[in-house]
Amino acid sequence: MPWERRDGLWLTLAPAPVIYLAAITLHPDAASAALRDVRGAVVDAWCTLDLQPLGYEAHHLEPWFFRPPEPLPREDDPDELEIERIVEPAGAIEFEAVSARGFGGEDATVSPGSIHPPISDPRMTLWIGRVDGVAVGAAMSYRTDEVVGIFGVTTTASARGRGYGSALTRRALLLDTGLPAVLGPSPEAERMYLRLGFRHVGEARHWRPGPVTRMDPKRVRT
Repeated sequence: MPWERRDGLWLTLAPAPVIYLAAITLHPDAASAALRDVRGAVVDAWCTLDLQPLGYEAHHLEPWFFRPPEPLPREDDPDELEIERIVEPAGAIEFEAVSARGFGGEDATVSPGSIHPPISDPRMTLWIGRVDGVAVGAAMSYRTDEVVGIFGVTTTASARGRGYGSALTRRALLLDTGLPAVLGPSPEAERMYLRLGFRHVGEARHWRPGPVTRMDPKRVRT
């Protein structure tokens, strides 16, 4: 996606796919007016904006977890689990498929490349967990100069409760970088991340476009 940083915001310059964000605040003093022409979901990282006058609805608060670059408690991966670091484009398609099944149900499918298209970015690492050669889980690491972001940790419903998500997260931390890690957990996974040494440090508010209105069709955001 084309993007830019301005007015204390990160912004896409074209309509983003449905699961992605159109804007993120980079500073607590970011101005709401700068989001007037944005089309898509917005994350207010400091919960300082009021976007209702622009036609948005406050959707939910996402907790933010932080982990310092400390060694993990001793814990072995499940013997049957094989974790692979994806380096070939074809692997991104498999990653996308298991992610869809993990988040959407065992029968969920997705058009290849529509959500996680293969990209060439050395900062992004995709992980797949397999049992007997079958993909059962996934995770993503995104490394910047200051932190490792952990995203998309999931296991398929039939493979849960066996420590696979924890094992994928431990690998995604990239502890050899010496960097701290951040993530936004689901309520179901919070206890796992706390056990791995994360702590709750704040919330970010998600805003989504409000209902379609015919008062000003040119400003419809959905």
